[in-house]
Amino acid sequence: MEAQGRSFRRMVNRPNLDRRGLLVGMSLVLVFSIALVIRVLPAKYGFYLNEFDPYFNFHATRFIVDHISVAGLGGLLDYFSWHDTQTWFPEGRPVAVTSQVGLHLTAALLFLFFKNIFGLILLYDFLVLFPVFFGALTTLTLFLLVRRIGGTGAGLFAALIMAVSPAIIQRGNLGWFKSEPLALFFATLAAYLLLSAYDTNSRSRAYIWRAALAGGLFGYANTAWGGSQFFSLVIGLLLFVVPFLDINLRRMASLGIALVGSNLLVSALLPRPGPAYIMSPGGLVMLAGLGFAILVLAVKSSADTSRHPSILVKTILAAGVAGLGLLSFIGITPLSGRYTTVLYPYLRNVDPLVESVAEHAIPTGSENFAIFFILIFLSGFGALILMKKRTLPSYFALIFAISAIYVASSFSRLLVLSALAFAILGSVGIIELISSVLRPPSTTTNRRKLRILNSRPKARLSFAVVMILLLTIPLVYPSGQNWISTADIPASIVSSSLPIREPVPDWMEALEWINENTTSKSVIAAWWDYGYWISVMGNRTTLVDNATINSTKIGLLGKMFMSNETTAVNLLDRLTVDPHNGQQRPAYVTVFVAGQKFVDHRSGQTIYLLGGGGDESKQVWFIRIGLGRDRVNDFLFEDEISPRPELWQNTFLGQLLPFRFVEYAARSEGFLRSQGPDAEWQNGFRGLYSYEVKYDDSSVDPMALVFASSGLTTPAKTQALEQFAGVLVYERINETQ
Repeated sequence: MEAQGRSFRRMVNRPNLDRRGLLVGMSLVLVFSIALVIRVLPAKYGFYLNEFDPYFNFHATRFIVDHISVAGLGGLLDYFSWHDTQTWFPEGRPVAVTSQVGLHLTAALLFLFFKNIFGLILLYDFLVLFPVFFGALTTLTLFLLVRRIGGTGAGLFAALIMAVSPAIIQRGNLGWFKSEPLALFFATLAAYLLLSAYDTNSRSRAYIWRAALAGGLFGYANTAWGGSQFFSLVIGLLLFVVPFLDINLRRMASLGIALVGSNLLVSALLPRPGPAYIMSPGGLVMLAGLGFAILVLAVKSSADTSRHPSILVKTILAAGVAGLGLLSFIGITPLSGRYTTVLYPYLRNVDPLVESVAEHAIPTGSENFAIFFILIFLSGFGALILMKKRTLPSYFALIFAISAIYVASSFSRLLVLSALAFAILGSVGIIELISSVLRPPSTTTNRRKLRILNSRPKARLSFAVVMILLLTIPLVYPSGQNWISTADIPASIVSSSLPIREPVPDWMEALEWINENTTSKSVIAAWWDYGYWISVMGNRTTLVDNATINSTKIGLLGKMFMSNETTAVNLLDRLTVDPHNGQQRPAYVTVFVAGQKFVDHRSGQTIYLLGGGGDESKQVWFIRIGLGRDRVNDFLFEDEISPRPELWQNTFLGQLLPFRFVEYAARSEGFLRSQGPDAEWQNGFRGLYSYEVKYDDSSVDPMALVFASSGLTTPAKTQALEQFAGVLVYERINETQ
């Protein structure tokens, strides 16, 4: 009986839990939860897709889901042959070769899986949440990656940084159904597998398969986001460095072949980037790095040790000359304008279309400091620590960080990469700093040093408090501009693209009107920024959209807006002719205006102060892209913001914007002070306008205003400045109508 009792007690004993593992697991659950909560903050303003590109991605994903639902997996073939004629009228758009194929496929297949398992109904809602969960999951893959580089503590800290980083959240919060969240998830997972493949304890088959899987994931990330090709640069540079580390070169060469081969294969299988990726700069850098590593292995395996340096130099020179000769015949796949600008920032002023995109702006020093704060200094310390280690993971981190910070200095959109860089280096730096200060004295410490260390508990406590404060201050301070508040913003369509935290319904009103009051044959002309909203939510054909795949067509739109009425209307008619029958399609022009309005205490009428991100703020780009840089001063004053009378009197845009100039005013101590009706423009002056529709007689005018949103037509309430947005839709009046 006693033996049976002891046996029973052994069976019901508490399981042996690894306290350290349990603590790490709980920490990761907490970090994952924090990432989820911060990313869903915009839900309080409404459950919408955010920004512009996600609407086309929703359109493309819906196409896949609908066709698979009808024809099974064979419906995927329809996607790859799909030529969307609702955009870029009349030529349309070949979707698979101009889109993020990996994003569309992944989202569609995951939706169908979860729909069959859990009965999900709405694809739209699934895609709104898609970036939230992938952003949170990436904190876990980053933990695995950084644990390989700097240990478990550094991995946890890096995951936490990613969970709250403004640069990453702004391009991965609720509704951001774009490339970055999915691509970063695959890329960080691939990087972890790459570093684990070089683990000397791995069996041969295991490390080959890990390297191949890592390359495949890197390749699939390329299909989801063009910016993922940055990782090809990192891989190529790493392969150049690996031969100089204390690593088995034969094993390294095998891994390199599996890594690069699978990367190129997966990237080439899908239409974008497609087979041309192999001869792109990213593909060539990887191939060059792999070739260099194999050359080093061959030289060290076949030559006398004393002759290694000279033979290696000669071999590299010969291979370089042969490679350049080969490329002169084959040619390199050219980079697009935006990627060329990343590598060569001085080219930014060459292409005004690239220059005009807000996410292509150069991040300022103050912007970087506000986003990364103390991480900048911790990262410098972390870089010094990694330089001393001289291991493959440390060199991967350094190459990645230096390259990421360089490319992010050119484009605001690429701040997600520098955010990862600062997360990796900063986590290594903070953990090393904490362990150095709080590490207990070793057994070899002499008595004098021991007394000094034991007399400093208050200093250690003070250090911990200071570090906690430095790391948490940017989360909550300054009010309205801290890390958390950057996530607490509504979707662009909710606020009509105004930088405010409240609903502004004007664009939703306009899109609903377009959908319900125009025919399916209608063609809408608008600046490219709003193309996806009009084609997807307005369900109408557009001339141009956010893909910017035809800069010539966008230039024609800019020329139309900045030409005189006769030239503009003729151009509009030419652009909206149906090539199949030669007939004129019903044509509409949509303009968007934003700014502030107030009640003039002298007259009691509503006065408008223009300049809030609408077409009134983009007119300089209409001119540069449509007419040329040398024409800017013909329409705008020296500040390149304030319109000259020429713009209002002799351009199509001036006739479409429903405003009449009243007077100039200047800001003084936060107030607008009138300069009188006869004052001429001076630098710092702002124009004040009253509302006046110019195309108000459809019997004589070529255009008729058929819709104006409530933001324009609702009078101002007080003498204080109120934000407003306005969307206007004009119909082309033909002689036959």
